[in-house]
Amino acid sequence: MEREVLMIREDIQVIEYSREHAKSISEHLFEGVPEEIVEKQREELLRPGPEEVFSVCALHDGEVVGVCTGVRMRWAGSRHRIEMVQVVVHEQFRGQGIARSMMQSIATHFSAHGVEIIQISVKAGNFEAMGAYERIGFKKFGTLHHGLKYDDEYRDEIMMAAPIAAML
Repeated sequence: MEREVLMIREDIQVIEYSREHAKSISEHLFEGVPEEIVEKQREELLRPGPEEVFSVCALHDGEVVGVCTGVRMRWAGSRHRIEMVQVVVHEQFRGQGIARSMMQSIATHFSAHGVEIIQISVKAGNFEAMGAYERIGFKKFGTLHHGLKYDDEYRDEIMMAAPIAAML
């Protein structure tokens, strides 16, 4: 299968995720999470196929420095929306447009399948991420009280959305 490559700059490219990236994700993005766990989680996430789930990686010198996945809503009346999940960029590469380029690649893919709206959520208080998403074109539309739970601690979740055209 031929993968489309979106160049961000000469040394960074965005490419469709494949199983061969699990080791690099484990080593560089989710440090301490065994490769087998990363591979299993990504396999489960991507199982429905490219019309439902599409994932990309940002590569620098062959190593994964970012990952982003778009998941299409599955119930009647909402199939025109996707949610961006696992938007992760290695801290050394943040602020360089990598997240935007990954999201743009996913938006391009899903726009061909009739998707019109992109949603994303962020932990309340993560002003850096919220600001980055707003610069891309996302607007806050709500807060889900206790929407996130880490161990036994609840956090509010900020819900944001943008028209897919803002990404293209």
